[in-house]
Amino acid sequence: MATNLLSRKIGRHFDLIDVNGDGKIDQSDFALIVSLMRKEFPEPSAEPKLEALDNAYQGLWEQMRSDMDVDSDGAVSREEYVKHLQSDRKSDYRAAIGPVAKAIIDLADVDGDGMLDDQELSKVHRALNMGAKDHQAAMAKLDLDGDGKISESELVQAIEEFFSSEDPEAGGNFLFGEF
Repeated sequence: MATNLLSRKIGRHFDLIDVNGDGKIDQSDFALIVSLMRKEFPEPSAEPKLEALDNAYQGLWEQMRSDMDVDSDGAVSREEYVKHLQSDRKSDYRAAIGPVAKAIIDLADVDGDGMLDDQELSKVHRALNMGAKDHQAAMAKLDLDGDGKISESELVQAIEEFFSSEDPEAGGNFLFGEF
C-alpha cells in the first residue's frame, strides 16, 4: 500500500498531465503538452525535437491506455492512474516515461551541453503550467551536484524517486515542484 506522500505525488502528476482539466487523461492531453512546449521552444530547429517528444508521449499514452484504462473508455481516470501507480506493475510506466524525459532534455537543452540549466528547465515547467515557486523548488532539489544544471542522470534519478520513494527528503519528490 502506498504512503500518503506517494499518493500525493501521484495525484500531483495526474493534475499536471490532465492539461485540459477534464478529470481524465487521454491522448489529447499529451498533444496539448507538446503544443505548450512548441510555444516555449518556437525555433524552427526545435521542430524535429518536438516531433520526437510527440512520439515519446504517444508511446507513454499507449502504455498508459494498455495498462491503466481498466474500463476501456479510451481515457485514464484519476482513480485508474493512482491505483496503477500504487501497484507492483508501475515499473512499465516508469520505463515508458524515460523516453519522454530524454526527449524533453533534447528539446530544452538549447545550448547543447546535455543538461538543463535554470532558464531551460524554467521553460519546460512553464509548458507544464508550473509556477515560479514550483520551478525553484525543483531546481534546488534536483541539482544533486550543485553545478546549476540538471543532467540526464539527475533527471532519471528524480523520476525514479518521484514514482517510488517514500522518503520525504528525496530530491525527486520535487520533480514537479511543491505539492
